[in-house]
Amino acid sequence: MTLPYRLKRGDALIGVIISLGIFVILSQAVITLAFSAYDLISYTRSRISARHIALESMEIIRNAPYEDVGTIGGIPAGIFVQEQDVSRNGQNYTIRTRVNFIDDAFDGVAPTDSLPVDYKRVRIDISWGGIASSDLSQVSLVTDIAPRGTETAAGTGTLSILVFDALGQPVPQAEVQISAPTNPPVNAIYFTSDAGRITLPGAKTCNSCYQITATKTGYSTERTYSVSEVTNPTKPLITILEGQLTEVSFSIDRFASLNLTTFGEEPGFTLFPNQIVHIRGEKTIGTDGLDDPVYKFDQEIVTDSAGNLVIEELEWDNYHISLPADSAVEIAGSNPISPTSIDPAEDVNLLISLAPDDASSLLARFEDGSSSLVASVAATLKDGTGYEATESSGVENTANFGQVFFDGLEDKVYTLIATASGFLEFTINIPVSGDQNERLILSPE
Repeated sequence: MTLPYRLKRGDALIGVIISLGIFVILSQAVITLAFSAYDLISYTRSRISARHIALESMEIIRNAPYEDVGTIGGIPAGIFVQEQDVSRNGQNYTIRTRVNFIDDAFDGVAPTDSLPVDYKRVRIDISWGGIASSDLSQVSLVTDIAPRGTETAAGTGTLSILVFDALGQPVPQAEVQISAPTNPPVNAIYFTSDAGRITLPGAKTCNSCYQITATKTGYSTERTYSVSEVTNPTKPLITILEGQLTEVSFSIDRFASLNLTTFGEEPGFTLFPNQIVHIRGEKTIGTDGLDDPVYKFDQEIVTDSAGNLVIEELEWDNYHISLPADSAVEIAGSNPISPTSIDPAEDVNLLISLAPDDASSLLARFEDGSSSLVASVAATLKDGTGYEATESSGVENTANFGQVFFDGLEDKVYTLIATASGFLEFTINIPVSGDQNERLILSPE
């Protein structure tokens, strides 16, 4: 039986579609293979060129006089630039040169070794961009260069820098920038070892002039301060004495973030926009001329039209929340309570309830024996002459969690009676004067 013409034509069309599908699949495989081969060839060619550049740079340094082996603005100082760009075969390369004195253990190490500048170690790193960049693998060469005679350390000392995190653990590959108006001037960047340390023998002597800053991508920053910045800095500019070891440490860690929202008072907690809030940490960088502390973080911020404010890069610390002295409102509750403890890499949501500041007030927070806030506490405030008000402390996800707020009070003594499930009844006389804050501990039944 002969098949109809239309059926034969349909079979042919299906065959063409299948053939095209196979062709596309094979073409994709061939194209992917071609691109991979091109990337590999480009990377290999770039790496070979980078190695030639590194060898050339190292040979130039090896043929220089020993006293010239160093970087401009580095420790030790020398005639070679710390970073430069070159072009080879249409490809741009970056040459980074680092030179350090090495205190070899064969004759003891500082401070036992009074001459810790035994020889110099040179490191050259070559990186490049483009299609086959060196993001994962740069070319590096390292060599040691020793003096012809014995080492000398006239007019120099040893600078040792340790960078650690909030738990006291070393921070590897932290960026440390060092500058000093020595002769020649120092202006260089170094990176800590896996032990979080940088040791720099051969640092030029200088009295209170080494400015040092330690940081890392995504981490906080700590540095030294001059007396022109802070009258009595906690970390003053560093002094290097001849033949002596100077040690300094810095503490940095991952940034935290704070999402702050301002609300009106209960009930409802409607959003309260465009409110000025004063945030101050407890860490200080020194004291001023009146011996008052100078805080590292001390800012007034303003919430947006939705009552929100996000601080993305916040250092770990205990933060105190307050309002400006001339504010028309006062804090009727905050969750978490002030001071708010913020750990490294923590994302904290801070809820603040605000009420009109038109008279004296009492903000009381209730805690158990472990300092945890207690929700749903029924609190009654009396003055013995007819005034009586009752409030309930909020639950965990509210701005008044574990807290009650009484406003419109007079400056006198009030009696507060508090009851909560699982706790003994609590009674206390509280003298109220202005805006009063009280921390009250409930005893379990």
